Amino acid sequence: MRCDVCDTKIPPGADRCPNCGYRVRGSSNITHSQTISTEYPEPEIFKPKKKRKFYQSRSQTSGRFSQQKKSRTFKKYIIFIIALIVIGQGMAVFVGNIVTDYNSHNYTEFTGESLQEGIDNGDDDGTLQLALDHENDLTTFFTDELLMDVDVSENYSIYEDEYSAYINVYGTYDTVSLTASMSFLEQQPYHQSVTLSWTNQGSIRENPIYLDTSLIEKINERFQIDIYQSIEQYKSQLKVDEDDDTRFVVSDYQDDTSVYFSESLGSDDNYFVYLSLGQDIGEN
Repeated sequence: MRCDVCDTKIPPGADRCPNCGYRVRGSSNITHSQTISTEYPEPEIFKPKKKRKFYQSRSQTSGRFSQQKKSRTFKKYIIFIIALIVIGQGMAVFVGNIVTDYNSHNYTEFTGESLQEGIDNGDDDGTLQLALDHENDLTTFFTDELLMDVDVSENYSIYEDEYSAYINVYGTYDTVSLTASMSFLEQQPYHQSVTLSWTNQGSIRENPIYLDTSLIEKINERFQIDIYQSIEQYKSQLKVDEDDDTRFVVSDYQDDTSVYFSESLGSDDNYFVYLSLGQDIGEN
């Protein structure tokens, strides 16, 4: 008998080929077969193949996962840094545009306490000069017409190309004090306030007004007001001040006019009387 695989002659009674170990068809001698198999190993080609599985150790898997995680984290970090740079550049452009726009519109604010100095520095559109002219005129009126000792204060401001100025002329004569304040905006006067205070013998509500009539007439004519009429109109409305029971007050504020009137008890039954009349003027 010959082998079906390698054509080698098989001895009688053998159940495998002595050359390649191929099992002879029809062989049933298990014990002999096992012996022959030991002497003549079965070729690898005829051995049943085992299904192999490949496993990685936990340490290898963990290491690879850690590397992948680090890689993803690093990429996210790089993206975050790039985003911050882009946002920073955008904000720089945005702020730069705001600053440019601010400067292009001359949004400046400046204040000063000397009208003449502001004029000399070129910080004037005509408003400061107008205020200074009124101040000089009022000072002359106080000293020459009312024979008062005079003190003056002033200031101005520039904001967004808008010029404004304020003057305050304060004069005293005997027990009478007079303050004239004026505000100016964009080359026009827009508000004036005249405040008169004096010491009266007894309450103004029950006693005559102790004022120099000629003085009051000059003030009325100059500022287009009526001091006597205002006193008569508001003295009956005087009420005790909630914070001071020795003082009586009344106030009346309208859209373009204001009145504040008060009297308080002084010494020797004299009363200190205070009257302030404000009004909008000009076209502003």
